[in-house]
Amino acid sequence: MIHFARFFTNFPDLRVYFKGAEKFTAEDVKKSERFEKQGQRILLACHLCANVYDNDDVIRGYIRETVNRHRQYKMDPALWEAFWTVWTGYLESAGCLNDEQRAAWMQLGKDFNTECQVHLKNLNLPFVQ
Repeated sequence: MIHFARFFTNFPDLRVYFKGAEKFTAEDVKKSERFEKQGQRILLACHLCANVYDNDDVIRGYIRETVNRHRQYKMDPALWEAFWTVWTGYLESAGCLNDEQRAAWMQLGKDFNTECQVHLKNLNLPFVQ
């Protein structure tokens, strides 16, 4: 599971994107079924991205659908790329990431972000150039 307790401790400014949990402590997060489920969804999403990365149509469709689902949160568009630093940091903290794997995840994240920004621009939403 994504360790949201670590996330909430290291990135407290991002709590605003988790309605109803803005004031959660790391201990609150550890006990939360909501964050356990969210962690599972993120693991599944990352696994899916890695497995369809070579299929351009599928990965682009998945990225666009992900952006569409997150529109309601009015996220800072820079977060689409920042996520991958958080993700690789989590994997490193779990002791299961070497330099080659880190580089591969970061390349996936760079490509993911590029498509996010293109899609945001096409939707006339804020984007990062």
